[in-house]
Amino acid sequence: MHDIAPDPDEQPSERSIRDLRPSAARQRLQSPRPEMRPEAYMEPVRRRSRVGIWVAAGLALIVLLGAAALLLFPSTTVTIVPRVQTLPFDSSNPLTAYPAATAATGTIPYTVLSQVFEDSAIVAASGMEQADEKASGNVTVYNETAKSMRLIKNTRFQSPDGLVFRIPASVDVPPAKNGAPGTLDITIFADETGPTYNIGPTDKFTLPGLKSSPDFSKVYATSKAAFTGGFSGQRPAVSPAILESSKAAIRGRLEEKANELWRTVPEGSLAFPGLMALSYETLPATPEPGGGVRITERANATLPVFDARAFASAVAQAVSADAETADISVRFSPETTAQPVGTFDAASLGRESITLSITGRGQLVWQLDVAALKEALAGREEAAFEPIVKGFAAIEEARARLTPFWKRSFPQDVEDIKVEVSEPAEF
Repeated sequence: MHDIAPDPDEQPSERSIRDLRPSAARQRLQSPRPEMRPEAYMEPVRRRSRVGIWVAAGLALIVLLGAAALLLFPSTTVTIVPRVQTLPFDSSNPLTAYPAATAATGTIPYTVLSQVFEDSAIVAASGMEQADEKASGNVTVYNETAKSMRLIKNTRFQSPDGLVFRIPASVDVPPAKNGAPGTLDITIFADETGPTYNIGPTDKFTLPGLKSSPDFSKVYATSKAAFTGGFSGQRPAVSPAILESSKAAIRGRLEEKANELWRTVPEGSLAFPGLMALSYETLPATPEPGGGVRITERANATLPVFDARAFASAVAQAVSADAETADISVRFSPETTAQPVGTFDAASLGRESITLSITGRGQLVWQLDVAALKEALAGREEAAFEPIVKGFAAIEEARARLTPFWKRSFPQDVEDIKVEVSEPAEF
């Protein structure tokens, strides 16, 4: 019995009815699981994973669309920096221009731009005076002949009713060009005083001096506004001091208007404000209700207008040895001015040469033949780009961008080559 008795050192744990605690292993098996709360743990993980999937899908779609665009819509862009030469102007190098009708090839041709401006003011009268005034009005002279028509001072213009008007100074009416008659706007004055000559707009004035010439039916004039100023009788008088100060103020306003004439030059032409000829005339004063008198002044502005390309070519040939056959334009800095050299008579504009002196800075810009460049590049390998652009004198720098990036030649169709010419930097 003693042989099977338990070892006193290995006492089994006591488990009486009062000691029912489970073993450690059972305690681990029976320990309660933590409460699972999907809304706190699983859902955020699920949401984050969905957002990531959509972002990745969007990026992949963008990449695919970009690749498709490169394949389906390849592009070729050539960016050009034109050749530019900045140069100073001074009075030591005057330029001469000639009337367009007689200008020789290689010279600077010019035409004449003219416009009439009017302004008035009402001043107080002081007494009465006897006045005899001639009516005047603006007409447009038409020349359907192939030659410039010289009309001397006092040339007659006759209305359909037989009233005669005259020009105060000689003028030259340009010849017909490209099927359109040459035109010139001028002012004509009645042959006699009085209100009889205050006629309305007239469809056609003839020139009696040309009656025996074949040009009689080809040179004529029309008016769009009524003639005014014809008067004979007593009218309110204006003191000389008030009259002169009013005329000076009116002429100041007219000069401001006339100075904007150079901004209206046609495209492809250029003009200089300093070459404008301006003359004034005082129109007959007219009485106003309340005892006042209206003082009216008229300004005749005449401006020579130069062919821009011919002007630029003449300048370029004077300063650049390789510009004889180049297509070049010219730009001037804002402070550049031009003045006539010697006498400058507005009446001679259009029939005599003009010598002008330019002071300031200019910029010659070589004009690129874009169509020729496209033709030269079409279908060529990318390696030929540099030699090709070197053959164009108008190009200072050039860059080509071909897409997709693995493309190594220019498109066969010139319409698929886009050429962008950069604007020269301001100077």
